[in-house]
Amino acid sequence: MWGRGNIGRTVEELTDHLRLVDHVRALQDGQKEIAEAIRAVNSRLTSIEAEFRVLKAETQRDALREVQHAVQGVQTSMHDELTRMATRLAVLEQALRREAVRQQAQPATPRAPGTLPRLDGAR
Repeated sequence: MWGRGNIGRTVEELTDHLRLVDHVRALQDGQKEIAEAIRAVNSRLTSIEAEFRVLKAETQRDALREVQHAVQGVQTSMHDELTRMATRLAVLEQALRREAVRQQAQPATPRAPGTLPRLDGAR
């Protein structure tokens, strides 16, 4: 019936089978660990993507602020220059009016041809 050879082979087959079952369990555990690691990496990537969106928005906001400061600087400079020009124009207009009034009050004096009256009041 059952000889020692048959029992030895059966024990070997049973040992091989149990070893295969252990290997399958180890592989299943490894697959579970890999799946968990993939989920963790996916979660981290999603978090990094969100951080990049925030960083992009902050960078765009900072760039917009810099542009606004530059535009305001140019506007201020233009306003200052226009104010200076308007002031100079008003001063010139007053000088021309004074010169015109002074010339009307004085008798006509002969001038050399091609000379213009001086605006600083000197003759």
